[in-house]
Amino acid sequence: MEQVLHVPHKGVSYFFLKSKDVHVEEGSTYITCFARLTREFLIEKDGEEKTQIQTFWVDINELQFDQASKKLRDLPNCMHRYEITKGVFYSMYQLSKRCPEELYQVIPYHKKSTSVKFII
Repeated sequence: MEQVLHVPHKGVSYFFLKSKDVHVEEGSTYITCFARLTREFLIEKDGEEKTQIQTFWVDINELQFDQASKKLRDLPNCMHRYEITKGVFYSMYQLSKRCPEELYQVIPYHKKSTSVKFII
């Protein structure tokens, strides 16, 4: 069942965020992956424009470096944020229900994106 939020809004945007980071804890190396699908509303409240964020799906996964696939190990340590269309958003939301681990390696069709590399 899809989540619905009824608020007076000026604009709706859809986003997919994913990140991968490698870190060492007590001598062991780990990979942490994070992914989230959000819908953002620009709303007017008390004469000010504010952004309200509704998270549809979020996942965090940590595994030992040597247990990760080569494909996952080779991904850059960074965060990507993609602005996507409503159709792409709902397709990714359906995919998150069936095989969420696949979303860490997806580069969706998007309107625009930003990327921030993590310092190693």
